[in-house]
Parts: sequence; structure tokens; C-alpha cells
Amino acid sequence: MLVGSALLLTGCGSSPPSKYYVLTADPVPQRVSAAAGKTVAPNTIALGRVSLPGALDRPQIARRKGGNEIVFSDEERWAGPLDDMVRRVLADDLAARLPAGVSLIESSAKPPPGVTIAVEVSRFDADESGGVTLTARWEALGPNGRPLGPPRESTIVEPGAGKDAAAVATTMSRAVAALAARIAAGLR
Repeated sequence: MLVGSALLLTGCGSSPPSKYYVLTADPVPQRVSAAAGKTVAPNTIALGRVSLPGALDRPQIARRKGGNEIVFSDEERWAGPLDDMVRRVLADDLAARLPAGVSLIESSAKPPPGVTIAVEVSRFDADESGGVTLTARWEALGPNGRPLGPPRESTIVEPGAGKDAAAVATTMSRAVAALAARIAAGLR
């Protein structure tokens, strides 16, 4: 009787194991050749701050349920801070899409970069079908920190490849690659 009660209590206290996911850079970069169009971008660009909403600053993967509800799963988690992953993947995707002769450098480099890109993400989540919406505002800043033009806003909607967390992470990675493509195109 005592052994049976102990086994029953042990079974009630366990929860499914967590699974961890990462965002990944686009495996097929589409480097723009210099012949594709005249570029007005300087030779060096840096990716500055990338900020995400506080609601996403947590280890659980966010899913939007309906219009205003966000649901988090304790079993589906990011392998690291989401803002760090978004910045790393965006930098990799952006570097692959810059015109030939333009390189992505660290924002703290000496001499300073010709342009620093600052990105503010206001939405980055999956819906119940696995579709992802990424809304971000970005602007190009000169070496003195002053804007080089008006800020730009992009809303990217990527259809889901599935509802499970692995498919959502893949779809979110595609959305980051699409944002990088828009930023690179805006620098021309």
C-alpha cells in the first residue's frame, strides 16, 4: 500500500520534458551583386540594437490565440534569450544580402561604421495555425547617431509550415530573413 501510494504521487508530480528551439539564418543567402543596381550604402554597416516587446522577453515560445491573447507553453522553450537569437540571425541574414563591396561590422568597430541599423520589433509571434507575423520598425543612423532618413516599418506575414514548435521556429527564422532582405533593399 505504501509503495503504491509513493508511485502514484511520483507520477502526479512529473511534467513532460521541455524541448528547446533556436532561430537559424537562411541557409541559402541571396548575395546581391554590384551589377544588380547602384547602391548608395556606405562600405560598412553595423547592426545596432534590436529590441523586442517585453511580453516576448521570456523563455517560452509565444503563440497568439485570437486577436489579443498570447499563450506560452512550458514545454516549448527558446534555447536562449529570444532578443539575442533575433539579433544574431538578423545579422547573419543581413550580411548575406548586402551588395558586393559592403560589409557588416561590429557597431563598436574603429573607425565607426558608415551606417548603423537600429531595429525595434513590436510583434513577433505565431498564430494557432503556425503562421508568423513579424512587425518591426528600423532606421539607418549615420556615424554621429543621427537618422539618415525616416524610419521604415515592415510587417512580414509568413504562412505556417505546421503547428508544432519546430515548424514555428523555422517559420519565424524565415520571417527574420525576410526582414533582413527588406532592410538590405532599403539601403540601396
